[in-house]
Amino acid sequence: MNEATIVTANRLTWAGVVPFLATAIIGAIGWWQQPLLQVFLVYSAVILSFLGGIHFGLVMADKLEKPQGSLIICMLPALVGWGAVVFLPALWALVVLAILYMLWVKYDVRRVGEKWYEKLRQPVTFVVAGTHFLWFITVATELRVGG
Repeated sequence: MNEATIVTANRLTWAGVVPFLATAIIGAIGWWQQPLLQVFLVYSAVILSFLGGIHFGLVMADKLEKPQGSLIICMLPALVGWGAVVFLPALWALVVLAILYMLWVKYDVRRVGEKWYEKLRQPVTFVVAGTHFLWFITVATELRVGG
């Protein structure tokens, strides 16, 4: 990729972090917690689906070895993210999603193999996982105080 495209990818990726940060901070303050928590969880699952889709695209472009296996694995973020949001209590869903982000970044950067991508994905994943942690603290505190 050329430098201009890498700059655009960086800007768009960091812009995609804004909904994570905004909902986590506003929720931690105590405003609109329940609706924002649901927005956060759905957005998190959608972004995980997008991250898996990157590998689907790499298979289509014939850039990955073992394409059939890569296609199966690239579906995991979407399926696990969806399952966590739909079937788990919010507190557990936050944990599952955060762990999935941390596991996927290792797989992701190794398979993509581009240095610029690794330099982008690792700090973004750290921030995204941190927003899950902030939500976890917020929800756990509400449960403890309310319960």
